[in-house]
Amino acid sequence: MLPSSELYSHPNRLLEEHLTGTAKLAELFLSEKPPEVKKQLVDISKIIALSHDIGKSTKFFQDYLNAEDREKERLKTQKKTKHSLLSAVCAYYLSKQITDDKLLPFFAFVTVRRHHSNLIDLSDEVTLYGEEDTVELHHQVESIDDKKFSILADILFKAGFPTLLNKKIIGSWVDNLGEELKLLKKCIRKLDKEPINFITLNLLYSLLLDADKSDVVLKDISLFERKGSIPGNLVDSYKERNSFKDSPINYLREKAYQEIAHNIINLEEKIFSINLPTGLGKTLTSLSFALKLREKIGLNHRIIYALPFLSIIDQNSLVFESVLKSNGIEPYSNILLKHHHLSEIVYKKDNNEEDKNEIEYDGAKILIEGWNAEIIITTFIQLFHSLISNQNKSIRKFHRLSNSIIILDEIQFIPVKYWMVLKKLLLKISEMLNTYIIFVTATEPLIFGKGEIRGLGDRDFYFKALDRIVMKPLLDREMTIDELAQLFEIKDGRSYLFILNTITSARTFYNLIKEAGISTTYLSTHITPRERLERIERIRTGKYKVAVSTQLVEAGVDIDFDVVVRDLAPLDSINQSAGRCNRNGKQKGEVYIVSLKDDQGRLYSSYIYDVVLIDITKKILNRQKEIKESDLLSLIDEYYRETEAKKSQAISSELEDAITNLRYDSNKEGISISDFKLIDNDYYKIDVFIEIDDVAKTIWQRYLDLKYVKNLFERKKLFDLLKADFYQYVISIPANTENRPSLTEGFGYVKQDILEEYYDKETGFKIKDNRTIVIW
Repeated sequence: MLPSSELYSHPNRLLEEHLTGTAKLAELFLSEKPPEVKKQLVDISKIIALSHDIGKSTKFFQDYLNAEDREKERLKTQKKTKHSLLSAVCAYYLSKQITDDKLLPFFAFVTVRRHHSNLIDLSDEVTLYGEEDTVELHHQVESIDDKKFSILADILFKAGFPTLLNKKIIGSWVDNLGEELKLLKKCIRKLDKEPINFITLNLLYSLLLDADKSDVVLKDISLFERKGSIPGNLVDSYKERNSFKDSPINYLREKAYQEIAHNIINLEEKIFSINLPTGLGKTLTSLSFALKLREKIGLNHRIIYALPFLSIIDQNSLVFESVLKSNGIEPYSNILLKHHHLSEIVYKKDNNEEDKNEIEYDGAKILIEGWNAEIIITTFIQLFHSLISNQNKSIRKFHRLSNSIIILDEIQFIPVKYWMVLKKLLLKISEMLNTYIIFVTATEPLIFGKGEIRGLGDRDFYFKALDRIVMKPLLDREMTIDELAQLFEIKDGRSYLFILNTITSARTFYNLIKEAGISTTYLSTHITPRERLERIERIRTGKYKVAVSTQLVEAGVDIDFDVVVRDLAPLDSINQSAGRCNRNGKQKGEVYIVSLKDDQGRLYSSYIYDVVLIDITKKILNRQKEIKESDLLSLIDEYYRETEAKKSQAISSELEDAITNLRYDSNKEGISISDFKLIDNDYYKIDVFIEIDDVAKTIWQRYLDLKYVKNLFERKKLFDLLKADFYQYVISIPANTENRPSLTEGFGYVKQDILEEYYDKETGFKIKDNRTIVIW
């Protein structure tokens, strides 16, 4: 039995065990990457993993680990207790011994130095190091126990270090580091203007973060072994077991499915597009194509299915579960995983022991946030912020993008300003990381040119074959909410959906038509999520003849109306709204486009949409009094051509500059990588808990009880377990509203006995300041 160093990385965890355990996990994760990536990074990744916590061998850190709680809190803030910089020095010089590349050792330094924080501007990494750091590092090195470190160094040498370390060697490295970093300034200034270095650094950082966190919590490497075998014909088998009624729309769905799912696959093509009208079964079709592509690749690529909104993740997840179960595959978490900020922290793995297959909370959280599954269903926010971020937590998942098939559903929701930078990054990761990308949309934006993307299926045929709706623009004049209410006569036997641009306008219109005694429901983000889901389910079952909503029903919400009335919006949004009309091709549906204004004469559309996009839309729609569904494709294409020509890509250019210069976070002028926000929040909001019933009251009390849990990590764990239920009662309101409820433990709180003062059971939160135009 090998002697122990008696140095510890964590309570009851020997330092050598953690370092070698992290290295084994990093090696396992890297083994799933393309051969060129493995060859380039296998040695440097091992050095990073084996050295990332070596600074914990100082007496200061060991004293901190062994201290009582109060003393531990005091020691935690002291510079001498920190371990990342000393570890980074070792990572840098050890890496220099195994490569002639000038940047990789520096990337090793940055990866280790920032593994407990977030990435910053790499030019700042050089300039922030000063003489006081050298003094502190020497102080730390001198404190190390020679005998214990000698045992640790011997173990790490046998594990893969190119040098048998001792305090003298590390001391000499500390002496030279300042000059070394100065020389690296020139390298950083002359970085290649391609995102290669960005991808390489993110990959190294991601591998360490995932391996480190996973080893600390789980330790058992077998939990990360891939056991999920999913056949390529999974959806075919599901469809054979489930009969679908004969109808014109089902004929088109099946034709599209057969054409796309059984398309001839050329593995040299990495970026695909499924462009079909709404209601033609894009979810099952895209999953089937991805599974067949995965089977042909033969490397068990993970499938990452990304959607723009939380509201449709559960819906799609249920479809995937049905497909798996119908084929005798239990959708354990290592097969199918949902991940978003409100995900339930439950991870079940098939290990043939029914009573032991659920992983405990800490391990479940690690496995979920690390995307340890064959199929991952997640949000655009999670995916794109893994790709473009400086945040430790986000970048941890970056390495999972390698050897994956990414399905981007409803891609038109990507803001135009990011088209160019995302195009360049997606092209580069597809090339470097063997990533395949499938765009799925009814309105394909011109992110890629025709020669850069492979279309699956004859999109022109499917759009021209449909005649479910007629679109009628009523844009010759602007109208008020009162005029809109007078314009439409609600006819017997017809159902109506009114989609308005702001909560304010939707609520006003709802109150007007409700007075007529019509069976009507209302949807907006000022209704609690629990009530919204209940109302959407009632709409599906035909309980309501009329629904008034904001844009939250535009994408993926499976509801169907005979008539849709849409306040003016960009044409791609209008097309999404039209997808809620006559989805199954019954009696001809009607979609009306109106232009609503408020009491001051300002268009509601101007509060939330870009004027350039609105002008392009009006120009296209005003040419015809009626538009057939079969003509929509050519109009959408024209809209995107004009959008591409008129909308600035300045933000993309600045972000691309930040990416190529590795400017992750900086106080300098210009954009940093940290400035990337897929969704802009243009106004300050506060979260409010609405105690609508006794269930909510119980949940709120459980939340209040958390303050009595003294241990911060235990408190966070308990909130994570409560979070999914808790947020079913949380809405966001403008921070400047006059009747803002008082804050309790970080949330606005409306308790049951004052509910009527703040919350209307039909229209949600009561905004009392009429000057506040509330969107969404």
